[in-house]
Parts: sequence; C-alpha cells; structure tokens
Amino acid sequence: MNKDKFNPDLIANADLNFSEIERGSLWDIERGSLWLGQRERKLIADAMELEIEQAKSAGATGYIAHFLAQATLPHTDPKTSYFERGTEKLTLSITANPKYGVPYGGLPRLLLAWMCTEAVKTGSPELSMGRSQREFLEKLDLHNGGNYINRVKDQSLRLVRSLISVSGESGAGLGIENILIAKRAFIFWNQKNTDQPGLWDSSLTLSTDFFEALTRAPVPIRMEALQALKKSPLAMDIYTWLVYRMFTLNVSSVHGGRGKTEIPWSGLMLQLGANYADSPQGLRDFKKAFRARLKEVLLFYPEAAAHIEETSEHLILTPARLHIPKQRR
Repeated sequence: MNKDKFNPDLIANADLNFSEIERGSLWDIERGSLWLGQRERKLIADAMELEIEQAKSAGATGYIAHFLAQATLPHTDPKTSYFERGTEKLTLSITANPKYGVPYGGLPRLLLAWMCTEAVKTGSPELSMGRSQREFLEKLDLHNGGNYINRVKDQSLRLVRSLISVSGESGAGLGIENILIAKRAFIFWNQKNTDQPGLWDSSLTLSTDFFEALTRAPVPIRMEALQALKKSPLAMDIYTWLVYRMFTLNVSSVHGGRGKTEIPWSGLMLQLGANYADSPQGLRDFKKAFRARLKEVLLFYPEAAAHIEETSEHLILTPARLHIPKQRR
C-alpha cells in the first residue's frame, strides 16, 4: 500500500488504532495499516463484507458513506460554488459548477443516501433511478408534485456536477482525496406525470472513486428514519453521525479501547453546525438547536438516549446498543 495515498475509509476499520479513531487522526490510521500483512487486510475486507450482509438481515434499509456521517453538506444555500466544513482533523469540502451551485438542504442528503444504498445493494456504480418519475420520488418518500420535482431536479444537478474533497491532518502531515461524484448522468425531469414505464429513462453512473468510497465500510442506517427527519438537515446529520459514532465506540470498547468519548461542543459545531457565529452566543444557539433535533433523532434511536451526557464544554458518549444490531455469526 502506498503510504502517501490518503484513504479516509480506514477510519471505519476499527482494528487499526482505536485511540486515533477517537481523536480522529486519519493519517496515523493510514500509517497503521502498513503494519498489516496481505492476509490481515484480506480478513478485514471479508469481515466488512460480512458486516454488510449481516446489516441487511438485521433490518438495515439504507447505507451512508462514513465520511458523510462525519462532515456534512450545508443546510441552506451558501450562494457560492465552494463550501467547506469540518474540524482540524477532518474536513469535507465541495467544489460545485458555478452555473448550478453547491447542493444543500435535506434533498441531497436523501439522494446521497439513495446512491450509497443502491451501490451497496447492487454492487454496481451504474444506478437506475426507477421505471418512472413517480417511482423514484416514492423511493425518496417525496410527493410527485411540481414543487418537489423542481427541487429534486435542481439538487440532483448540483450534486452530480460537484467534486467532494476529504482531507485529514495530524502531526505527521496532511492527506487529501478528491472525489468526483458522477462519471455520467442522464436525468430527465418533467412537470407532467411520467408514470408509464419506458417514458422515463434516467440513470446515473458513479465515478470509480466515489463508488469505492461509498461501498468501502458504509454505515448501515434505516432509510425510513432519514426520510422522516428530512425537514431538518441538522436532524438528518445528527442521526447519521450518532449511528456512526455508536458503531465506532462499540467496536473500540470490544477491542480494549476507551469506553467513552468526549466531544467538544465547539468541534461539534464545526462538524454539524451551519450559520452559527463563532462566538459564545453562536455556540449557545448551536447547543439549543442540537438538543432540539437530538430529541427527534432519539425517537428513531431510543437505545442511545441513556448513553448521551453533556457538560458545559463537551458532549459525552458511551457505547449504546447498535442501531442495526449485529447478528450471531
């Protein structure tokens, strides 16, 4: 393996270095993978494939790329062709076509979850958007009305024309991976109902890099929960983030890592917040919004409620029962 190539997916292969996972240092995790032989790497790959199969049988109805569970899209239109969010350890940025702009809000989050789910289930980068426009909108739990059609069309075009960059920094250096979302796309939208099979031919081919990023160590979720929370992008982000963090905490504790993690509120605001001032009042506003949306998320993941505490400076997590429970092997 080339030690100079940054691979953010190794953060989910929790056998590498749990203390670094908890601190979020991607570069050191990548370096740690150099210690593994070919047999060990094959075992990890087989184990991740088995995890996906078990997640399906345990009730997972969707998947999301783990790097999208750690740093997220903007909540509202940033009115720019570049957006960046993250912490000192992990940053996600989006470079968009200036003609269309950066994807934002709940719809591109649903679209990304759908892309990841289809890629994992089919094992193919070539995604069919359904036999009709109505069928595709129903997959996203959206109405087949003119308002939704226009919005989904707009966000789809923003998304497939964007470039995602994931970077991680530690004392050892900086790693960057640039990922083009789509290799090609043909998306046909019509205000009129196009419900007859054969009249609606929309498809999407993911780039090789994006397909591999989605299908290596995806986070299993319940798509119904994400769809129910779609009116609040922050609630959607908290849901995927909480599912992911509880997974890494569980794996860490099983392998001798720490039994809890303390997350600074200031770092969490950089990770998930939007349009909050970099000030004490801005942080208080974020905490208030986070608590309100967390209550909604816990309706779908109640097992986590007793494992979340807070101080004035930190949010404290301890391992909760997995949202998608493991099956006996």
